[in-house]
Amino acid sequence: MVWPVAFEEAKVMKLKAFILFLLVTFHLESATLKDLKEKENVFEAGLLLSGLDNGIHFLEPEDDMQRHLLLGIHGGGSLGYEWVYPLSTLDSPSNLVTYFKWSPLVLNCLAEDTEFLINFLETHGQSYETITILGHSLGGVLLGKVLESVNTKVPIVAHIIASPLAGIAPTNKICEYQPPKAIQENIELYEWRTIKRLDGVFLALPFDPQVVDIKGSIATRLPERYKENKLGHNWSISWVADEISKR
Repeated sequence: MVWPVAFEEAKVMKLKAFILFLLVTFHLESATLKDLKEKENVFEAGLLLSGLDNGIHFLEPEDDMQRHLLLGIHGGGSLGYEWVYPLSTLDSPSNLVTYFKWSPLVLNCLAEDTEFLINFLETHGQSYETITILGHSLGGVLLGKVLESVNTKVPIVAHIIASPLAGIAPTNKICEYQPPKAIQENIELYEWRTIKRLDGVFLALPFDPQVVDIKGSIATRLPERYKENKLGHNWSISWVADEISKR
């Protein structure tokens, strides 16, 4: 029997509501990629990421083989499940996979989180040959602020995914937000933009907030489908992870 799409969407919404209920009842100090893989489904694994305390989390032990630092920055209202496949896909013996848990809705105009990440990259990040950062949705806006000011000799490859880099009122006025204008010489920036009409977060907006002009950036519009699914807001991270893993 084929279930109606509306019924399936209702089940997903109920599951998300249940996960959010669980999130307010506990927090985790740590989680590992091994922990994520041992969960029965992606939603349970995502709960481990969403339950983390705010800050940088190393999702695997550090060792001498890891020459590259990989950092994921989630977006607003994240339930973590959208990061399970990308982080697992990009894991390798030469990568140290890390995850930044933060509170995007805190009204500090990103200042504290920007400063925290810059400090992390300028200190701990100096131990690696390269730094790769994926910022999704509001995490991409935060990443854009970091890239404007970070000062490091280590090459950075940044991927901003399905992010409202143009900003959204009234936040722009309150925070005096301006999108990035250019990138530094040791930074490669890739913007991955969803198709607006397929992105449930941007669909109702009168403009596409992903479209900005950043000198030196390479912008790519994502396709309509990914693995037989509509390529919307959350699937975009998995598509980009697959693309990165081919390089």
